[in-house]
Amino acid sequence: MINTYGDQLYRLCVLILGDAHLAEDAVQDTLLKAWKGLNGYQGQASEKTWLTTIAVNVCRDYRRLNWFRRRADEETLLEQIPAPPTSEPQDDLILRAVLHLQPRYREPILLYYWQEYTIREIAQITGEKENTISTRLRRARKQLEEELKGVFDGTALERIP
Repeated sequence: MINTYGDQLYRLCVLILGDAHLAEDAVQDTLLKAWKGLNGYQGQASEKTWLTTIAVNVCRDYRRLNWFRRRADEETLLEQIPAPPTSEPQDDLILRAVLHLQPRYREPILLYYWQEYTIREIAQITGEKENTISTRLRRARKQLEEELKGVFDGTALERIP
């Protein structure tokens, strides 16, 4: 699991939490919880979806901690986030805009575009309804479009389906 999903989980945790060191802890907690719960895994979802669900919940738990709220204003260094294999220069600009979204909008965007989950899978991972995920994606796209307006000559979200 570490070899297969470790980098993806780490990238997701960094983007959700905004801290590389905290993301390392979150991935370790995720894998530990997965290992402890392996007997309970029934195969209803893919292994990747199951691990992502655990990772998102671990990150949510971290964000609920009081000390996390006090340090949440710190800017994430994009150099700490491992780049996906198909990264392009404008991706950093889009990623910065995504990191400024509220967590309820950031999670669906990251899961949909960076992890390539469907709306149904995201609903399963987050425990939300599909309509809620669709609405949050739509609102997040609108916020991103406003923030990136003019950056791509008025077509800020042209690359984003």
